[in-house]
Parts: sequence; C-alpha cells; structure tokens
Amino acid sequence: MLNLIHYPNEILDKRLDDFDFSNPIIDPLILEESMVTLMAEENGIGLSANQVGVNARVFVMYPHNIKDVNTPFAVFNPKIIKVSQEVELEEEGCLSFPGLFFKVSRPKIILVEFLDRDNNQHIIELTGIDARCFMHELDHLDGICFIDRISRLKLDLALKKQRKYNGRTKQRTSTSI
Repeated sequence: MLNLIHYPNEILDKRLDDFDFSNPIIDPLILEESMVTLMAEENGIGLSANQVGVNARVFVMYPHNIKDVNTPFAVFNPKIIKVSQEVELEEEGCLSFPGLFFKVSRPKIILVEFLDRDNNQHIIELTGIDARCFMHELDHLDGICFIDRISRLKLDLALKKQRKYNGRTKQRTSTSI
C-alpha cells in the first residue's frame, strides 16, 4: 500500500534513479496499479514515484486529449524531446502541497519519449493539460516542485493565507496534478 508524501520531505527534492526493467525495485504493473489507485483516491491527474516514496523515474497520469487513450497509465523513464515556443500560464496544484495553487508558465506543446509498464517505447505529442501534467510530473522526478517555479513572494503570501485558515485547505474547483 502506497501513501502520499507531503512537502517538506527530502525525497521530493531528489532526482530519482532510472527505472531498471532488468532488475526492477517493484513489479512495473503493481507499481502502475497502486499509483493510479492512489491518484484517483486523492482526486489527482498525475502522481510521481517520489510522491509515494519510491526512488524510480516513474509517474502516472490521467489523459485528457490523447487520441485513443482514456485510462490512466504509467510513464517510465520519461524524456522531453522537443517543446513549442508558445507557452501558457495556467493554474497548477499538487497533491503533495494540498490547498496551494499557482499559475505556472509552461510550453503549450511537447514531444515526449517514455517506456510503458511492459518496457515498450512510445513517442507522442502532448498538448494542453496533458503536456502540463507531463512536465509537472517530470519536474518531480528531477527533484523540482512547482513552488520552485514561482516567486518567493507569491509562495510566502500563499502560505500566510493557508495558515490563516488554521491548516485547513480551502475547497477549490481546480484539480491537483
């Protein structure tokens, strides 16, 4: 059973090791199923391995506009091959930072490469929320949290506002990645 890790925790700041299919630390199918289940329970659209205490370059995501894909899936050893020059400033949340939401600028379109749970290679183009989710989760695998992409002032104001609510999270309509 996997548990969600909240910030601060040192594994969230660590670059994770590649997933080794020849000597896996956990069965890829079991990891995918466990992470997808937890992501759904937490109402997220993405979840990285370090958010559940696993040192492997793996994340799961729920697709929104990938042709012929409508169920969550695992991404092993992801890479971004190409990014568009056009960027979007959109709100992001994170399951490891409950109640915090910030506008983050990211490329609108990305070309990515990754392995699936069966060690098959995929190269696909992602747009919109799928591209944003992929980049957010890949950041996690590199030890980068979304708060690292905003100004210290914005973070301090948000944390102050959060403390004002006595540690309770404010209900939001946005989905956490």
